[in-house]
Amino acid sequence: MASIKEIALISGFSQSTVSRLLNHDPALSVSDATRNKILATAKKLHYPLPQTDTKKTYQVAVFFALNPQREIEDVYYYDLRRSIVQHAKDEYIDVTFIKDLKNKNLTKFDGAIAVGYFDDDQLMQLHQAFAHILFIDSNPEPEHFSSVQPNLEYATTKAVNLFIKRRLTNIGIVTGQYWDVNTPSHLIVRLDSRLNYFKNIMTDAGLYNDELLFKAHDFTVSSGREIGTEIANQLKTGLALDALFIASDSLAIGVLDALNEINPELAQALSIISINDSPSAAYTQPPLTTFHIDIDYLVRVSFNKLYDMITFHNQSQEITLVTPTLVYRDTFTKND
Repeated sequence: MASIKEIALISGFSQSTVSRLLNHDPALSVSDATRNKILATAKKLHYPLPQTDTKKTYQVAVFFALNPQREIEDVYYYDLRRSIVQHAKDEYIDVTFIKDLKNKNLTKFDGAIAVGYFDDDQLMQLHQAFAHILFIDSNPEPEHFSSVQPNLEYATTKAVNLFIKRRLTNIGIVTGQYWDVNTPSHLIVRLDSRLNYFKNIMTDAGLYNDELLFKAHDFTVSSGREIGTEIANQLKTGLALDALFIASDSLAIGVLDALNEINPELAQALSIISINDSPSAAYTQPPLTTFHIDIDYLVRVSFNKLYDMITFHNQSQEITLVTPTLVYRDTFTKND
């Protein structure tokens, strides 16, 4: 357990002030900022506090700019929403999911969380409406917004380097596309950053082949099946393909389903690494090697950062990257 001395050292206040505050000295008079900083420091150091002393309850707006049907089909975003709701309950934070940025009651919120795509006008509205806002999973404007997101560049780099280390040279990628929920379905709003990372690494290695780029409609299992069928057909006509880096488990599950349906040997022959480590990844045929993104940790860090932004009126912007961990299974075993 942390000591009063440690809390004082980290928070920057005297041991006397910290001790009197944590022991509820009625004669102590400190500012809200001082009180909040000491309590926040004590909580981070796991100093035992009554629940009423840990955090002030804040009102937080959550903007989830994702197509509801695609959210259901993409387990990553489904789990992200679930984790936001659960963590808010655990931390006694009031969250309200809002669809309309023109909502007249935004002034009642202390801060906001945003997930998904927002156009330029919407980003301006968010920036103007909230002094404290945090993006989870991406950051559309780092100069205006802070974010907590998985380190996809690390995952992409590690996957490709592992393939190359195994002397696999015909390396492909299966990626998806992001769509704006507020505009016609033909409008693509953002390409997958993993594709840019992949192209850079493969080009530097002299291995990039545009024929091995497979671009799905989105990140769902059904889109993965379509790409899997396309890959199987091209393999029949002599396409050289040793390995696939797949942008999400949902896509990878669809690809494996299609390959197994057409010819199970195709699924066994390819080395595959994906991202997300969804519950289904362990039960594909063969079981899927994938990067585990700890969504609950991602959300917990996000709430802590937003709380600090609100409490200490922090106006500086920063990007916090959470490093995923590779879980080895049969599509790319650790000791091949």
